[in-house]
Amino acid sequence: MKIAETSEEASHLQDMKADEPHGWIQWKGTDVCMDVYCECGHHSHVDAEFAYYVKCPKCGAVYFCNGHIEFIKLKQEPKFVVMEDSD
Repeated sequence: MKIAETSEEASHLQDMKADEPHGWIQWKGTDVCMDVYCECGHHSHVDAEFAYYVKCPKCGAVYFCNGHIEFIKLKQEPKFVVMEDSD
């Protein structure tokens, strides 16, 4: 598990490999709905705005919400797809 002292330090710990497909979420205070799994074993759910950080209600651990997402290539295209801008 990765641990950082500050948000700035945490942002530098994000795994990004330039040679692998990936995306970057720009958190702009929009709504988020997510399941949260803490290292203490507690599972909770968050429906919130401005979810830059989450705190476990059981043990109090605070987590930085990473903006980096992994892309997994599909062989079959699903019904609804967001198309990349062609600029």
